[in-house]
Amino acid sequence: MGGFLKFFLISFLLFLNQNTSQALWRMNGSQKNFPEGILRSLLQNSSFFPQPTFAHSATQVIKITDNGFDPQTIEIDSDTTVIFINEGSNAHWPASNIHPTHDTYPEFDPKHEIDPGRDWAFKPKTGNWKFHDHLYPHFRGELIVNGETSAVDQDFPPPKTTKQNWFEIAKNKISNFFSSLFHFNFKKNNQTQNQNKSFIRPNLNKLSPDEQIKSINEMVEIEGVENTWQFLKQTYQGQGGTTGNVHDLTHLMGKLIYEKKSFSGITICSQDFAFGCFHGFLDKAFEKSLKDLPKAEDACNKLGTGGPFASCMHGIGHGVASFYTTKDLQEALAACRKLQSGNDYCFDGVFMEFARSASQNFYKKDDPYYPCDDLEANFGPKYSFSCGRNQATLLMSRFHLSFDDVIKVCLNSTSEQFKKACVDSLGFYIAASGDPKQIISGCRQISDPNYLAACTKAAAGELIFQEIPGWGDKSTMVCQSLQNPDECLKYLETIIKEYGRQKKNNFSSVEIGQDKNAYLRDQLNICYGSGGRDNCYKRVAKVLYDQFGLSKTMSLLRENEDYQEVFARCHEVTHYLSRLEFEKLNNISGVYSQCDSTCHGGCYHGTIEAYLKSQNLETEASLAAQFPKICGKLEDYTKPLEYYECLHGLGHAAMFVTDMELKESLRLCDALESQIHKEKCYTGVFMENSSSSTSLDHATVYLKKDDPFYPCNILEEKYLALCWQYQSSYFAILNHQDFAKVARMCFKIPEKFQDNCIRTIGTNQVGFTKDFALMKTNCESMLSLHFQSVCIGGVISSLSYRFVGKTNKMIDFCSNLSSIHQESCFKQIGTSLLDWDSDKNFAKNECKKIQNQKQQTWCLSVV
Repeated sequence: MGGFLKFFLISFLLFLNQNTSQALWRMNGSQKNFPEGILRSLLQNSSFFPQPTFAHSATQVIKITDNGFDPQTIEIDSDTTVIFINEGSNAHWPASNIHPTHDTYPEFDPKHEIDPGRDWAFKPKTGNWKFHDHLYPHFRGELIVNGETSAVDQDFPPPKTTKQNWFEIAKNKISNFFSSLFHFNFKKNNQTQNQNKSFIRPNLNKLSPDEQIKSINEMVEIEGVENTWQFLKQTYQGQGGTTGNVHDLTHLMGKLIYEKKSFSGITICSQDFAFGCFHGFLDKAFEKSLKDLPKAEDACNKLGTGGPFASCMHGIGHGVASFYTTKDLQEALAACRKLQSGNDYCFDGVFMEFARSASQNFYKKDDPYYPCDDLEANFGPKYSFSCGRNQATLLMSRFHLSFDDVIKVCLNSTSEQFKKACVDSLGFYIAASGDPKQIISGCRQISDPNYLAACTKAAAGELIFQEIPGWGDKSTMVCQSLQNPDECLKYLETIIKEYGRQKKNNFSSVEIGQDKNAYLRDQLNICYGSGGRDNCYKRVAKVLYDQFGLSKTMSLLRENEDYQEVFARCHEVTHYLSRLEFEKLNNISGVYSQCDSTCHGGCYHGTIEAYLKSQNLETEASLAAQFPKICGKLEDYTKPLEYYECLHGLGHAAMFVTDMELKESLRLCDALESQIHKEKCYTGVFMENSSSSTSLDHATVYLKKDDPFYPCNILEEKYLALCWQYQSSYFAILNHQDFAKVARMCFKIPEKFQDNCIRTIGTNQVGFTKDFALMKTNCESMLSLHFQSVCIGGVISSLSYRFVGKTNKMIDFCSNLSSIHQESCFKQIGTSLLDWDSDKNFAKNECKKIQNQKQQTWCLSVV
């Protein structure tokens, strides 16, 4: 038999014999395996196969620790058996790239976790095989397997090769050849069938990880990478993506997109799930070479500017560091320098990958600044910031330094660039807790206020970047812990915009049997935690109104007003509630019958706002004609306070219907008859202008940060006393409730109006805090006894309007004051009580509730 014919026959028969499910030899109508003895005989007598020479056998142990592989790079010959031993305290899973499919070298995969103390061995084939830990993908290594040596090792002669060995070798080689041929045809036929059948999208949450990977691969073949990526995003919408299955699947998608689209496909990836798609894409792109760096950069540039571009370039850094198996830091950084743009983002990716994956001995415990200090000594500050941004996490994870210890490392650095970045790194680290209280507490351990702010800002931004559950409310809460939160909050807005995050405040409905007081506090706490951004209080008011209506919601607010989450901004909520009720009833008296002074009378104000809006009075003249008729006369009211609240509400309403036109609103107030009524109306106008949070959709133009005294410095004399009084509220916003600074600004205005300005420092206390001791401290910090007394009078005035019927609150405040201020304080109580009821006996009876005889006398003396 000719050599070729013999080879073909043997190969064909062997193929049939080896594939039992697909190739059973049919003989005489029955299925029989081709006799292996005949095949063996043919092979043994064939001279077709050459005789090989083997190198000596050996073993190579690779330790898997909880810090990575040891050694990280291994070079062996092809006759060496590799043994992975898990010496860590956690399970590990060594496998070839690409994560998570391991399809670069599928046999390089134990297919399961290796428990602590266990091992896995396999004999690798020739080639350079990059590998990773499937459970901790940032642990990486490289296995270099050299080909068999042609010469016999003299010290270790090769073992005698038996005919049986040659039979098995030949059998495997031929079988593999035909199996691959069969697999190719089967795959081709299968793909044709897939194109002709409908694909049922899987429920990934119900599949095992292996089944998920299989389903994603199938879906890519049938629906394409674009549709599959959209499907994956929809399936895991709202979840973080730094670890676990989502992380693995997004890496897989990046790899598949690169394989199908090359670099043009990078625009398919998006910022979802901590940019896992970008990382998987670039891992695959740089699997064997960095020659495509320019193509990668061009692809990143197609993403535009901002977050996605930055993260794409950051991903290049990860890919470059992985290519160098996190061994040669300077080569990896040099590769980043070849990029035309985004070098710093690339540097950051390199340092992050080294911090996560470099060998245990790469860093130095006795030099916590390494390698940043070494690089700065050789290259200047080029890399200091990028290096410092990863140093805190490195020191705590590798060398188990405490958070306090790392703060000292950061602040003791002589490099300003490193110091700033290192503090940012502290913020990134502590953000992983996802707990705003822990973040705030951790950053406050930094004594320097500038670096404390930097830590807080970095942590708040990281909550958004990593899509920590509840990131919207949590990040805002973290920023608001700062004395000056504006810069931090603006940074959050930038992060949200650049990365396309969708901020949601998820209100719930009250459940059957649920405590309604707790429910109300929970809903308002959502807005309190976010600082009320994105019209949160307007939306929560609608949720409450739809379930309880105005009267019941007012009752709940009244019962819970002492809770900070309610106290802080319920005035705003009541504005919205009464607007909704007026739209339903179209009747002022019907709404007013449900209002009271709860939450500083916002219910009255919102009613008038809604009424004026409903009149559709388009001209200033028509509005001015209506204004004097709205509130009626004082005699129409049992409680004078309600009449005054209506007049005050007219000022709010004027700003509401004129789109915050201050001058026009003041002219509308001038349409009222008496000067007292006009001034009550002015107070609503100036309050709305200086500090309103219910007109965010049409904010005032009559405030200027670069001129904090505007508009009072341009108005007529008749408006100035009340303008300066409420401008103090704007001073407080500018100075973040630092009332000593507010007082200094009050002393810069004309002297005759300074009392008005200081008085508002007192009234603002009641909206700022419930702590009487703090109110006392703030008022008694004013520069003179006179101004201290003016401030205290403002506190009593505000308490009397906010807490009608609760005389004890005013008494408690006055009783805690220094003796020098108590007389004027208790007299102010008596004056305020007259606004609660037109019957003076009511005020007298309230004064008699004061236990101290002297204090009671002071109160009664003014009634």
